[in-house]
Amino acid sequence: MAELEKLYTVDDIAQMTALTTRTIRNYLRNGMLKGRKIGGQWRFTQADVQALLERGEVITEMRAIQRQSVLDFIDGVNTGVQGTMQICTIVDLYASREEATRKSDALCALVNASQGESLTYHYDYLDAEGKARYVLFASPDFLTQALTLLQK
Repeated sequence: MAELEKLYTVDDIAQMTALTTRTIRNYLRNGMLKGRKIGGQWRFTQADVQALLERGEVITEMRAIQRQSVLDFIDGVNTGVQGTMQICTIVDLYASREEATRKSDALCALVNASQGESLTYHYDYLDAEGKARYVLFASPDFLTQALTLLQK
């Protein structure tokens, strides 16, 4: 029996890319993102997400958001802080695009399974350097879980 392909939601893609759900829906509306409706909700395959992430304008927008998020953190603009401490860390993982995407999917699953914890992350793959860059914002305990996941 074939393994079922993972399907992503608009919220999943927003979490993976740091784009807003509104932006994701705009990409869907203007044809930059392909997907299908299942039970009245949009669902996307890994190939759908990958095709979106290969578009130059999307990559440019994601990198701008990533940079601004780090600058906001440095400047003390932390709108999503839960608890008394939040850490921002940047991880460069030298790996294939496929491995980096699997790790990003695992981070998304960790966020979805969390019980009140908040992890915000930005993911980008730099083909020229053969590395993935993850920018993570989280509490110390949750960040430890995320880093352990990336290290496996």
